[in-house]
Amino acid sequence: MNFFTLEESLGPRFIIFHYLIKWYLNHFGLLSYLLGVVGSVTAFFAYTVSLNIKKGEQDTAFMIILLSLIVVGGLIGIGLDMANIPATTAY
Repeated sequence: MNFFTLEESLGPRFIIFHYLIKWYLNHFGLLSYLLGVVGSVTAFFAYTVSLNIKKGEQDTAFMIILLSLIVVGGLIGIGLDMANIPATTAY
């Protein structure tokens, strides 16, 4: 069985996002990241959901809500991971 290592992986590498988030957190901090980046992405998704609800496309709005939960949750998790803050403090 031949498994791919990280250097041989055929999947896309989104390392540029890792560097951008790390740079942003080092220069501006976690609170600014949560309010600025995550807040603007959340506002964009809320705007698109409201447009689809006004058009009467509830199924599309629901799919956008699901996508926004995945994206915003991922951004929050990556931000906490890069800032070296544990998501839970239960030991």
